[in-house]
Amino acid sequence: MKIIFVKDSSGKAIGTHEGYARYTIGQRKGFRVNGAHEPHFVKSIDSANNEIVVSKRDELACYSFSTANFNNFTDKNEFDCFVKIRYRSTPLACSIRQNEHGGVNVELKSPAFGVAKGQLACFYDENERVLASGFIV
Repeated sequence: MKIIFVKDSSGKAIGTHEGYARYTIGQRKGFRVNGAHEPHFVKSIDSANNEIVVSKRDELACYSFSTANFNNFTDKNEFDCFVKIRYRSTPLACSIRQNEHGGVNVELKSPAFGVAKGQLACFYDENERVLASGFIV
């Protein structure tokens, strides 16, 4: 059996895992980090090389991201609203601005943890009415 390494943000091998397909961004369990005294979380996945990069929780903090395939149900190109980056996540206050690629740039008022490419970001008003959506890139 081939050993598959877990890497840290600098690229150093610090543990092992069972194949990239078993993990999602933000996941905390299912891989081994040698000598870790604090929890580690999946920060990124490199499917081409069958690698996962892990970090401590504070390195997962994300204050901005972009979307593609943006569906805007308003008549505005930029506005303040709330965003959910996962089905059961807490809505976070944000500002969005349409970009030249058919998506939006999102600036969060507080950090999100585990923002994953390919997930659908849903934008809401204060009454939880859907205003827009787009896939995180």
